[in-house]
Amino acid sequence: MTGAIAARRPRIALGALGATTIVAYGACYYSYGVLIVPIAADTGWSRAGLGTVFSAVLLLTGIGGLLAGRVLDRHGARRLFLLAGQLGAACILLASLQTNLAAFAFAYAAGCGLVGALGFYHVTQPTAARLSPAEPARAIIRLTIAGAFAAPVYLPLTGYLVESIGWRDTLRIDAATVAAAFLFAALVVGRPDANPPAAAPARARTVLSDAWRSRAVRTWLLVTLIIAAATDTMLLYQVPAMIAAGLTITVASTIAGALGIAQLAGRLPLAVPLARLGTRRTLVLGNLTAALAAATLLASGNLPVAITYSLLAGTSLGAISALQGIYTHELIDPRHLGLLFGAQQAVYGIGGAIGPAVGALALATTNSYAAVIAITAAAFLTSGALLRFST
Repeated sequence: MTGAIAARRPRIALGALGATTIVAYGACYYSYGVLIVPIAADTGWSRAGLGTVFSAVLLLTGIGGLLAGRVLDRHGARRLFLLAGQLGAACILLASLQTNLAAFAFAYAAGCGLVGALGFYHVTQPTAARLSPAEPARAIIRLTIAGAFAAPVYLPLTGYLVESIGWRDTLRIDAATVAAAFLFAALVVGRPDANPPAAAPARARTVLSDAWRSRAVRTWLLVTLIIAAATDTMLLYQVPAMIAAGLTITVASTIAGALGIAQLAGRLPLAVPLARLGTRRTLVLGNLTAALAAATLLASGNLPVAITYSLLAGTSLGAISALQGIYTHELIDPRHLGLLFGAQQAVYGIGGAIGPAVGALALATTNSYAAVIAITAAAFLTSGALLRFST
């Protein structure tokens, strides 16, 4: 291999990781909030029932993430990306054919759960860190900058496609993009010589037990659970809440998509608050801003307020998602990045499943998004307080 090729490989691999992140989060995380209303209108399935499908996706992502992390440490990313690009995409395609809610829920949750477990940040962040061992924090920030384009690409695109060709064909396009991105990443990123496993041979139980002895790690896992519940509830219900407040689906999905661009405001200058405040205090600031963003959804029928929501939510969530990887990297043994990032994702998946389920219950009980928004804001405030007063 020539020196020029060797020098280019990390950049090409990081680019492929960024593209995979955009597709994984775009197709299997952001777009579903846009799909709920048209799916319910077309099929008669309840909004609450469709909301619990998203909870199932996040739960499977968390459970699968723990297993994926162990595979990542031992064998690298290639096997994970191949499975997501084939079986994950196939299940999403299968979901587009269903006429029964239970069958749709099973296929969609399986497909997007696999994509999430094998391709969300708990896989791509440690992979990026290992590709740039001299500057892991910078690699993670760059990866999340690319990931910021998931929402602005997929949210307005999903809104446009749903109105143009219907939700079933939109899901088929999602499946195609998942297959293309993950299979390409398997070729570029997952090659053993480009992404060598870094873990020393150790039992998973021992590694997790050693990490659990740290009070900082235990607090961080609790905060991760709460952040996940708040974030996933807000992102799932942001478009329906804006529609209920008076915006059209196209306007609401476009504003929600702009949230992704606003994430750059939370990531590009991140080195400055990190240097001045440190990771933990910067996370506190991010959570307080996210709580304020959630509260603005109450008046999101007003276009300027909706735009303000998008800016505040994008900036705060953009910073939080990057800081989660950086803070985890600071707390844990770098030899076991995959397993411990996977463990964090398992906790995140549980929180992500609880949040939308609680939101769905609040919506079904009150028939209003106000309770959902209040719960979300309170959760962000709680996680900020836990971080602020932790030692």
